[in-house]
Amino acid sequence: MATTSISSPRTNRLANEKSPYLLQHADNPVDWYPWSEEAFQKARRENKPIFLSVGYSTCHWCHVMAHESFENKEIAKLMNENFVNVKVDREVQPDVDRMYMTFVQLTSGGGGWPMSVFLTPDLYPIFGGTYFPPKDQFGRIGFPSLLKRVAKMWKEDPEGLKKSGESLIQQLRLYSNADAQGVSKDVLNINVAHKCYQHFFSTFDEKEGGFGGEPKFPTPVQFHFLLRYYFYINSDLGNMDGDTFGNMSVAEIRVRGDRLGIDFKGCLEKVDFVNKIRKVVGNRRQAAQKTIEMVKFTLTKIAKGGIHDHIGNGFHRYSTDRYWHVPHFEKMLYDQAQLLSTYIEMYLISKEDYFAEVARDIVKYVERDLRDPVGGGFYSAEDADSYPHIDAEHKLEGAFAVWEKSEIYNILGQEDSEIFCWHFGVEEKGNVPSEKDIQGELVNKNVLIERHTIEETANQFKISLENLNQILTRSKEKLAKHRFEKRPKPHRDEKILTAWNGLMISALVRAYEALGEKKYLALAINSAKFLKEKMYDPDRKVLRRSFLGEPSKVDGFSDDYSFLIQGLLDLYEATLNEEHLAWAIDLQNTQNELFYDREGGGFFNAPAGNKNILLRMKDEHDGAEPSSNSVSVSNLVRLYTYIQNPDYNSKAEATLLSNVKTLQQHPYAMPALVASMILYLKGIKQIVIIGSPDHPTVGKYLEIIRQRFLPNRALILTPTSSDIGSSILAKRNDVVKSILQIDGGISSGQNEASPAIHICENFTCGLPIQEPAVFKDQLEKSL
Repeated sequence: MATTSISSPRTNRLANEKSPYLLQHADNPVDWYPWSEEAFQKARRENKPIFLSVGYSTCHWCHVMAHESFENKEIAKLMNENFVNVKVDREVQPDVDRMYMTFVQLTSGGGGWPMSVFLTPDLYPIFGGTYFPPKDQFGRIGFPSLLKRVAKMWKEDPEGLKKSGESLIQQLRLYSNADAQGVSKDVLNINVAHKCYQHFFSTFDEKEGGFGGEPKFPTPVQFHFLLRYYFYINSDLGNMDGDTFGNMSVAEIRVRGDRLGIDFKGCLEKVDFVNKIRKVVGNRRQAAQKTIEMVKFTLTKIAKGGIHDHIGNGFHRYSTDRYWHVPHFEKMLYDQAQLLSTYIEMYLISKEDYFAEVARDIVKYVERDLRDPVGGGFYSAEDADSYPHIDAEHKLEGAFAVWEKSEIYNILGQEDSEIFCWHFGVEEKGNVPSEKDIQGELVNKNVLIERHTIEETANQFKISLENLNQILTRSKEKLAKHRFEKRPKPHRDEKILTAWNGLMISALVRAYEALGEKKYLALAINSAKFLKEKMYDPDRKVLRRSFLGEPSKVDGFSDDYSFLIQGLLDLYEATLNEEHLAWAIDLQNTQNELFYDREGGGFFNAPAGNKNILLRMKDEHDGAEPSSNSVSVSNLVRLYTYIQNPDYNSKAEATLLSNVKTLQQHPYAMPALVASMILYLKGIKQIVIIGSPDHPTVGKYLEIIRQRFLPNRALILTPTSSDIGSSILAKRNDVVKSILQIDGGISSGQNEASPAIHICENFTCGLPIQEPAVFKDQLEKSL
């Protein structure tokens, strides 16, 4: 730590900001500005370059650089004399972050936060990177040396740097502006998904789970794709049996092959066709089995690892090692939301209670620690760093979550401690390798990780599984009580983001449907209500980006719309209340108006008209969160199924085509988009219920539907006769119109005393079904 760091009253203008991240820097000796015209005018007036620092309030390495550099008087003096210094919260202004992060990634080969970028007074990039140490070390330039170097370059050749920056932005513009015009939609085919699967198959860590080496991120978008790939492969194969192909004609084999995307090039005789399709079917079945094994194994490893908070619930950001053991300890709402969805989907597929218990663990954490108890919205994150004890002067990473062995023995006693420590890999000198503790903050500390299975631990101590579970449960409860009562809690970023709340709404809805916990649905409904009341302008029909005591002045971005629309569509299917569907339609129309690229297809991440954003970007990859484009394609396809607006389907197709280069060459960079592409190609199965949602038979229909993993479903409730006049579906969905027979009176099937259900595909329905057992059988056959 820098010896000249200071602690003083707030001295810069960030004290007037709302963002928790900016407020963390309000007492720096650095003369910080928020992203504002005031800062840019000062830079132009004084002909100074801009130093742009981007991060977020729970970012560990942002804290490190702040303590080492931004709190240092000498370094602050260098910054103030030579630069106009600007701070940006990436979660509040993702358009700024996205533009300059793309520059950093393309010029340095990496990215992350804190992001450090030097700009011309006209905001063109000069040089960028991430964390810089406070002095030159290990062959890496220190931050003071970098400041001096950039200042010298600016004084010697400002015009040259300006031209270079303008050229770089022009290159970024060409890089980001893919055009869907003239591209054949034939390039959108199932082979893109097979290529994506092959990447994950080839990079799978057979021993520890996950894909690739350390550090390891859970990256739920990968699971999102893989589980859908598994579903569609099985759906396509159906009851295909290699032995039956010999009895088929070549024409019949070709029909089956077309469904599977098989190229029969080179096949001349019938035996060639038979052998080809047998081989493909066999390989696809193996791929489906391998897919589910990879996801199941990885999710189990993650849940047993140190990245999972076994005492305080929920999941940390990522693991610094390949073992899912030593994490960076921040907890993000978007991780909890997406992992909740993933564990629920794994539960629906496997029917193993373990995955349901992990899902419940996530909800417990989010409801307790990330929920606004007054409004019902969900906070953004909890910090990695906290004070190790009440009288501590400095925060340490992981202090709230890690344990010394002696602590555990003092809290649990001898007998329970022996069992607990053996099961969770607790060691006298700590279980964190020194190379994973580069700042020396985890010496003698233990990050809990399930080193042994329940069966192994029970066998080791010669006790029953029931007794062991009781010991582990009460031990966790005692440690949690100590932790929450005795240790200072980490900083919580109480900023409520529209996008991340949208993800959480979807996750809670899926948990409700799978587990039947009505409380989960109530949490989702309350979040949506908060967003509509506090973060939506009904006159302009636009969203706000964030809320902290009051709505921010920043309007929503494309991901705010796409993630919330997805949540509202899920909420409609859970409640069958058309109010959620109506709001989703309004938001989709606003998103189309503000963000859709009418020339090149796809959605920009920011609206037009901001002169300080040199380049409107489109997200070209799925990362910690799915890209707005990936989710938007799925939303548009689903909404097209509901209200049959052909413009929605056209925009979904154009968005896919605008990403065709990535889909063809590197589909694994956009796994969520590949999943949305499959939905677009395969279409949606409409399940239409006729009757009151409160009727016992309708309840049985819903239970059958909700206990299955059906990523291609659209659940629809036909309105009663009294609701037809106000029903969106009755006016805009041909299937509902047909069933209701609006022109000739209400069909007899609408009799609420005898509910019925239809399975429909391509807007064509089968006969009404009035027995749950028959529906269950027909649903299985239709998959």
